[in-house]
Amino acid sequence: MKLLRLPLLLLCFGILGAGQAQEIHYTLYNMSPLTLNPAQTGAFFGTARIGGIFRSQWFSVDDNLGYETPGIYIDAPIIRGFRDQDWVGVGAVMVNDRAGSLGLKNTGTFLSAAYHLGLGKDGNSVLTLGLQGGSVQRSLILGERANFGDSFDAATGGFTGQTDDDISGGSGSGGGGQSTNATTDFLDFGAGLMFKTNVDGKGGFEIGLSVDHLTQPEDSFRSVSNAEDNEDKKPMRIAAHTRYEWQLTDRWSAAPTAFFQTQRGATEVSLQGWAGYLFDPEKDITFNFGLGYRVGDAAKVLLGADIKDLRVAASFDLNTSPYRTHTDYQGAFEVSAWYIIKKYKQPEVKPAILCPRF
Repeated sequence: MKLLRLPLLLLCFGILGAGQAQEIHYTLYNMSPLTLNPAQTGAFFGTARIGGIFRSQWFSVDDNLGYETPGIYIDAPIIRGFRDQDWVGVGAVMVNDRAGSLGLKNTGTFLSAAYHLGLGKDGNSVLTLGLQGGSVQRSLILGERANFGDSFDAATGGFTGQTDDDISGGSGSGGGGQSTNATTDFLDFGAGLMFKTNVDGKGGFEIGLSVDHLTQPEDSFRSVSNAEDNEDKKPMRIAAHTRYEWQLTDRWSAAPTAFFQTQRGATEVSLQGWAGYLFDPEKDITFNFGLGYRVGDAAKVLLGADIKDLRVAASFDLNTSPYRTHTDYQGAFEVSAWYIIKKYKQPEVKPAILCPRF
């Protein structure tokens, strides 16, 4: 089994690509398991898991409006499956993404469920199928800062200050000082697969694949959809992730991870290398730290800690793309935490009457 370690490490870091993703994304993607992959629902040992994450990006530009993405979630393994080594997990997640000076907001509330299929007699491997569905509401503020492509004046190189008249809820005079809101909402569905296994008793390997926007819902603000080229339909997003947790010594551990997503030709690749040090074995305190890189976009500094059933993490992105001249290298900042609740019923032991023999 030791020979498997090198191929697994190469697989973790072997996903290559370039470009920017069109979907919201987290640097600490493993700290937001239900947005990473619905197959992560209930994939832990405990009664319930509750967590949250907050991302602030490009706060140094655009009048400090930037981008903010908070999210909260809860999930739990609730019942056994058809076999003793199987189980079912359920969960819920809410994400609110706000972008730029127009206040574009995407608020999604989703329910997810996953079936975890234990493989082998020893149960060291698990194959999981997860499903997720919910509603998304989008809104933006149409005001004097709203300029659209059809208002561009090629002669002057500027904007006329008019908004697209096809925008639902828009007044057509965004540049005239008026401010209105445009809103739309739709149902959204996704699915995911994940495989986990114990390697040589000292490492855990995980790999997963998920697909979002399975039904390709319409998410445009326009009152009349553009059916010719499906511009108003949300394209499917395909994401893959992998992680290998390796216990190096009694106190040191390593965890290389990789994440990839693609949507309508745009891609994102994120690589990370975490290290853990067991600071206090009696109190079960581990310090985590590492570095990462989002290809073509940002370098990442990673910090965190495990305190028994509590995990906390923080990250800071150093922008390396050409946009760094505007951001002054300040990319995104994230903080996150989860807590696993463990409550188990005490076994009911029937009183025994001892009858000594004579």
